[in-house]
Amino acid sequence: MSNRKVKLYIAASIDGYIARPDGSLDWLEGLPNPNKIDYGYHAFYKTIDTVIMGRITYEEVLSFDVDWPYANGKTYVVSSDRALKIKTKNTWLIPEDLVNTVRMMKDEEGKDIWLLGGGKLVTTFLNADLIDEMILFITPVILGEGIPLFPDKPKEATFELVEAKAYETGMTGLTYRRK
Repeated sequence: MSNRKVKLYIAASIDGYIARPDGSLDWLEGLPNPNKIDYGYHAFYKTIDTVIMGRITYEEVLSFDVDWPYANGKTYVVSSDRALKIKTKNTWLIPEDLVNTVRMMKDEEGKDIWLLGGGKLVTTFLNADLIDEMILFITPVILGEGIPLFPDKPKEATFELVEAKAYETGMTGLTYRRK
């Protein structure tokens, strides 16, 4: 049996939003970062070989006008829309039975699995006890509205704090593991 973990690596505003109501992440780009801190992203990315995201997140990443950043591994897009056009290499659609599909992925050989977003998917994973680790970056911004990190009534879950790091940009990185 493999020890693959599902890891949520995501930024949120102080008031708990991961994107504006339209899915935009422009508020993250507005954070001054003169020293180009990567918040551990490159080290994190070396630990994963599979990315799972929702349709809205997929479309938002496509809108960034960059080469597909996850081409070196496998990407899965969760959507009930079987007609969704997948435009990137090494990318597949998960149209149904998400929980069992992810449980099977966790039992396969490989590196860890990155739950990229969005909010509804995060709650689905949380409610199915599929999140093993959360790496949250609290951004010093209050949005007031948007897509919450945990929408749609997440169930109670307990995690332990294993690392907390403050960055010169005002960002705080918090790593939690499921107890």
